[in-house]
Amino acid sequence: MSSGVAVVIVNYDGERLLPECLEALAAQTLAPDEILVADNGSSDGSLALLHGQHPAVATLALGRNFGFAGGANRGVAATAAPWVCVLNSDATPAPDWLHVLLSASRSGRTWALGSVLVSAATGRIESAGDQYAPEGYAYKLLRDRPLHELPADPYPVFAAPGAAPVFRRDVFEQLGGYEERFFLYYEDVDLAFRALLRGYHALLVPGARVTHQLGATTRSRARARFYVARNSAWCAARCLPRARPAVLARRMALELRTNRPRHLVAVEIAGRVAALAGLPRTLRERRAIQATRTAPPEHVNALLQPPAFM
Repeated sequence: MSSGVAVVIVNYDGERLLPECLEALAAQTLAPDEILVADNGSSDGSLALLHGQHPAVATLALGRNFGFAGGANRGVAATAAPWVCVLNSDATPAPDWLHVLLSASRSGRTWALGSVLVSAATGRIESAGDQYAPEGYAYKLLRDRPLHELPADPYPVFAAPGAAPVFRRDVFEQLGGYEERFFLYYEDVDLAFRALLRGYHALLVPGARVTHQLGATTRSRARARFYVARNSAWCAARCLPRARPAVLARRMALELRTNRPRHLVAVEIAGRVAALAGLPRTLRERRAIQATRTAPPEHVNALLQPPAFM
């Protein structure tokens, strides 16, 4: 039975992570039609590992680091299935993951299917859907809550959790894929927001589980802090239908006061400065994105609120 799903794994020096990820895919009760690793110019033994131990897995050697967004876009373009999963190399799906996801009833406006991310460190929920607040930031639903608190039935969410989203290829291509300027972080939130503005939604399937080693692919808290600070500002400026500068500024000031560890404050400020430097281009992109918005305000407003069970 064909699943109609291609799995694209974006890899950068992930030799230590790939075996467990690929083994989890090999154990699926419903196998993906394609598995491809898009390698962002790794300097470790990733390519040797793939060629020597996983010769059946397609490899796209990109030669240099295009970031997660650029690597994912190139990997998706190199596959053909109508549905695509962009899977983090630090994620390991449960054996029935793909079968459970694809068994969920969905509408013609469902563009992405989301799994519950389970923290490898705690066994608790890392994300039961990614949510976006009108104040200009994303957060994870039911984070750190026990798995038994999950609802039984699938429910619409702003975005499928970014470590293992499964999305429709036609919508991904219609949206132009991930914004490569983001490089790392918030590229998935930005993409989901653009889909929302076109009238689509994601569906979270509680029975589909993926264990995630959060942060294992980046390994640098400073690097993550910079990109989140920069890209969250760009995402808000590009995508919020009503971008209120005073509200966004208050939220950024609050984050600056409360984010830990405090020794990374300078990195966060550098990210915000980089966001401001890119603002003229970002505002041009905003005009283009908002000009193509087709979703009615009630659709956008509904998905900018957490699900009713929260």
